[in-house]
Amino acid sequence: MPIITLTTDFGQKDPDLAYLKSQILQLIPDARLVDISHDILPFDPDEAIYIIKNSLKKFPERSIHIVGVESAVNSDQKPVLIRSRGQFYLGKDNGILTTALEDPNMLVYALNIEEDDSFMTVQLKTAQLLSQGVSPSELGEIMDDYKRLSLSKPLVKYDEATGEVALIAPKVIYTDHYGNAVFNLLRQDFLQWQKNRPFKIKVSHYVMDRILSSYNDALLHQDQMVTVEGHMFAHFNRFDHFEIFIYKSNRQTGGANTLLGLDKNKTVHIVFD
Repeated sequence: MPIITLTTDFGQKDPDLAYLKSQILQLIPDARLVDISHDILPFDPDEAIYIIKNSLKKFPERSIHIVGVESAVNSDQKPVLIRSRGQFYLGKDNGILTTALEDPNMLVYALNIEEDDSFMTVQLKTAQLLSQGVSPSELGEIMDDYKRLSLSKPLVKYDEATGEVALIAPKVIYTDHYGNAVFNLLRQDFLQWQKNRPFKIKVSHYVMDRILSSYNDALLHQDQMVTVEGHMFAHFNRFDHFEIFIYKSNRQTGGANTLLGLDKNKTVHIVFD
């Protein structure tokens, strides 16, 4: 029973996703389909890469990952098969998969475009052959010039006198189900720039001076306020991205994206003393 994951920007409303699944089950009747996400913002590589990078690597070997992000037929972006860490990835040569996988040893194969490639036909037929044990080397030719993307980085300003980082301005690349705002600032970069100096996180007219070690550490500050619910905090999430959240936010009360205006591409300032 082959595991086949699906990651797309199709959304849940239109018939595209159901049609994709029907095509897979016709070709691979015993497939075990796993939905990763179908709400990736179209034409947003930062969000697509964040989800793919942090969702797929831990699946069992020989899992087949079908990625339908910017999947429309385009002669400049060939369909590709990627073998990485014992798993198979099917998508397009648009740089999203190769950048998300971060694997210097991955093998990228160019798949031939067929006349009837109206809806990921090549990728689905390739998934069928992979599930039957066909080797990737029989399905396409190795590519050495595949596309990669340059991910957005936080704006960094240096102090002219000391040469040290004086300000970091990361931007929101993703808002999760709870409305938490995820930024393009990684833990290791922050620590390298911070050098154990005190700092202030400026979000509009709000200011924070600490980063929690985990979400539940907000409870440690309950003695400083009547309740921590509805208050703003920052931490590095399980994927090591800087995140600002409202403790126990929900869709009725709002999250960091609505209450603080931290929707996509908004920035905050981290200022070092």
